[in-house]
Amino acid sequence: MGVYDRLFVPAPSPCPRCGSREDLVIQFHFGDVYLHTFRVGDTIAWSDRAKGSPRTGRFEVPGYPEWCRQCGLDDEGFCLVQFDGDVITGYRRATEADMETFDW
Repeated sequence: MGVYDRLFVPAPSPCPRCGSREDLVIQFHFGDVYLHTFRVGDTIAWSDRAKGSPRTGRFEVPGYPEWCRQCGLDDEGFCLVQFDGDVITGYRRATEADMETFDW
């Protein structure tokens, strides 16, 4: 995947192994990818190393949940990071059908 950015969101539920309620961290590969930290409502940046290109309107990009920072449980699912232009508006769990729509 290379360098990525990270979206921090409140955990939707406790870790099933240890019960931790730390933020869910979602890695995504869009915009000025350089390990930036974002929250919902933040605006992403663009540079000569950016992945993708600026868009208008609402769209989603795939994201990868990180492991639990307390116990290391790995979440093998995918998320979709939601945008309106350059602003992060939210996220949701991806379905198998969602993932088939992306050009990998």
